[in-house]
Amino acid sequence: MDIFSILLFFIYSLLILGILVFVSPVLSAFIMILIPVVLVFIFSDGAKGFFSIMQFSYSGIQVFNLHILLLIWSAFIGVISYHKVLTWYLLREPALKEAAHVVKNAAPAVADQPKTLVFKVKDFLEKIYKILKGEKIKLKP
Repeated sequence: MDIFSILLFFIYSLLILGILVFVSPVLSAFIMILIPVVLVFIFSDGAKGFFSIMQFSYSGIQVFNLHILLLIWSAFIGVISYHKVLTWYLLREPALKEAAHVVKNAAPAVADQPKTLVFKVKDFLEKIYKILKGEKIKLKP
């Protein structure tokens, strides 16, 4: 195995992990994809040569640096998506059963009437914006 490749992938993984933990998961996903793509556009021959280096072969199956990059990408994309889903789940506000019971028995208010598509899209985008900011959202019972 090539020591330079291992060291480069280790530094790349630490950079992505550091951005994921200390800055933002979305930014880390963007940087994770951006770094190899930019390197391929800037150093096309060097990047092609680097990604085509065979690290090892087992029973006729060859593993190149490109396969290792794809493995790192899939692992970090799984971590990032799990982080976003878990954050959304923990930040949502649970609906109270008592409040739901009171709302069911009460007469429907003007705000509970069906809204047009424009208002529904606007409410949806506002909720997405609040989730991305890290605020708790109130769920309708």
